[in-house]
Amino acid sequence: MNRVPFPTLLTGLLLVGALAFYAFTAQVRFNQVAVRVQLGKASPESVIKEPGLYFRWPPPIEIVKVYDARLRTTDTAEAETKTVDGKNLIVSAYALWRIKEPHQYYIRVVEDAEAVKQLRTRLGQVRSAAVGKRELGFFANLENEIVQRNWEQLEQEMLAEAAPGILRDYGIELVKVGVRRISLPEQVTKTVFQAMIQNAKKLATQYQTEGNSQAAAIKARAEADKRQILAFAETKAQELRSRGIQRSTQILSQIESSNREFYAFLRVLDALRTSLSQRSTIFLDSSSPLYKTLVDPLDTSSANDLAQPKARSAVSPAPAALAGGRSEN
Repeated sequence: MNRVPFPTLLTGLLLVGALAFYAFTAQVRFNQVAVRVQLGKASPESVIKEPGLYFRWPPPIEIVKVYDARLRTTDTAEAETKTVDGKNLIVSAYALWRIKEPHQYYIRVVEDAEAVKQLRTRLGQVRSAAVGKRELGFFANLENEIVQRNWEQLEQEMLAEAAPGILRDYGIELVKVGVRRISLPEQVTKTVFQAMIQNAKKLATQYQTEGNSQAAAIKARAEADKRQILAFAETKAQELRSRGIQRSTQILSQIESSNREFYAFLRVLDALRTSLSQRSTIFLDSSSPLYKTLVDPLDTSSANDLAQPKARSAVSPAPAALAGGRSEN
């Protein structure tokens, strides 16, 4: 009997040990979950969620099904969906998902390809239902912020509608449902654009009409305020003129008639002295006694005007000329 060389024996033992180690152990990585299947049966207690090296009976007595527990993305194919107002839209969506209940996942889908197929079916149903109860204007708008807000609302509704059933039926947690793209079929694009243009023109006309109405109301209020202010100012001016005439009459009544003209002339000089006492520029009406005294001091008509006050009209005449006088100390 020939003896087996020791190196050959050692190699055989190592090979047998490696095969036995592989047959009696199972490794679960940190990004994986697993399900122990003994004689074709599994239970919720047979789920392995912690990473490590686990003992098992060799197949076919026990099989350890290992699944990737990380987030995965699944897209749905683009499909035409009809809105509530009868318009067709081409909508594509996507979903972020992961295995939440490995036991339920193993029972219902077994393989990842079947899970992707079921997800696409469910997402297609939810997408059609969500789009089908909205009008085209919900998806197509000239304001980008409104479109983004509507899309977010649509995504939240699709997620809330699909997530509970998918978790219950397949053990899959639906983390997010998103709308990748919404487009219009070529045959309805022109019709939609024309409708949007007409809607924009309608809004522009409405805003212009409202603006004109508000402008007219503002102008009417301004005119009314203007008339009220002018009337008040004219009333006060008339009161001041009347009071001045009354006061001047009282003063002149205390002066003898032969001295009134001289008194008026002195008052004109006092007024000029006060006005020109500092470096200044004054503007005088050509009908003013001060103006007449400056232009023709020998003309006593200005003093006569002051000496014989009389009531003036409520509206003062426009100045015929303006004169400037300047004095430097």
